[in-house]
Amino acid sequence: MDAVPALAVVDARFCAGDEAALAVAKTLSMSGNDFTVTDAATGALLLRVDGVLFSLRRRCLLADAHRRPVLTVQESALVMNTRWKVYRGDSTSRRDLLFTVVKPSVIQLRWSTKVSVFLASNDAEQSPDFRITGSYHDGACSVSLGESDTVIDYAFIVALAVVLDEMHYQ
Repeated sequence: MDAVPALAVVDARFCAGDEAALAVAKTLSMSGNDFTVTDAATGALLLRVDGVLFSLRRRCLLADAHRRPVLTVQESALVMNTRWKVYRGDSTSRRDLLFTVVKPSVIQLRWSTKVSVFLASNDAEQSPDFRITGSYHDGACSVSLGESDTVIDYAFIVALAVVLDEMHYQ
């Protein structure tokens, strides 16, 4: 049997060799909605997401189990709730931009989710690098890279889940 290729959008250390089931727990805090992400099989802490209390734009920090910054997720200033940028580490510098998540329409039906993801190298944003479809409200969304079976790192998937949560509930 051939190995399924892996795509590390964030970092190769977040690529699980096999399909990984993650458990995401959301908690309310002073800084907003925080998340903990654990391995569903072992309960081991994998990632945590902490909102930023004082910020002009909605922003949160995704950290590893040792609280080292992995990603910063920030709402774009001019297009409220439809465009989010995700940066490496605790940066918001253009040089650290990894990808942008775009909701094509301000108005989407609650049970329908259609979101495009553009990697930083895709400046023209003519065709998305990834698509998210399904129903966030029902907890059933798919992230696709064309028609491939490529394994995508779970830090990328968690960052997308955080953005979807912000888009749908803020």
